[in-house]
Amino acid sequence: MYAVVPRFMEDPLKLLLLIVFGGGLLALGRWSSRLGSSTGPDSPLDIPTPDVAGLRPLGASGAKAWSPSAEEVAASLPYDPALGNLRIRKFYFNQADAIPGPDDPEVFADELNIELYDPEIGHAWWQSYFVATPQGLANILQEKSWRYLHASQILVFPRYSLEEIRRAVVSRVVADHDYFKGNGPEEGEEESLDL
Repeated sequence: MYAVVPRFMEDPLKLLLLIVFGGGLLALGRWSSRLGSSTGPDSPLDIPTPDVAGLRPLGASGAKAWSPSAEEVAASLPYDPALGNLRIRKFYFNQADAIPGPDDPEVFADELNIELYDPEIGHAWWQSYFVATPQGLANILQEKSWRYLHASQILVFPRYSLEEIRRAVVSRVVADHDYFKGNGPEEGEEESLDL
């Protein structure tokens, strides 16, 4: 049939076939897109559906805000001139969040990890302290059925207070390192339990 078509009709026929074929593909595409959707008046396609997580009440379980990172906690701590050039780069507890702290500030026991950095020499090192309240210590002894607890670097507070913990840590760093000899805490500022 192609050979019978005159040469002058060849181009318009190709054009017509191309239009018919394109229209058929367009119709097929629209038909296939309707197969998986419902186009009733109750669910218009242009209205977004709400996220299920956004529908939960604020106090509902599963809706947890992210706690600040160790770097963010350290950056939130005020500058302490007692540290001189040293900086606290990371500040975090093994189990609890430093911010906002425990649910009950009078019952707390956890290991605190601190990364200190000296920018003059480019050296960083880690310090760790066991931080607790009396009730937190009593809970550990009872839960583990221990007769005693030993910790080499322990700080005990009446209740959890991030600022008090920070002050005590700065005091211990200054007291324990040769870097600060002659620059230590004032007499009477801190008492140890040397018996």
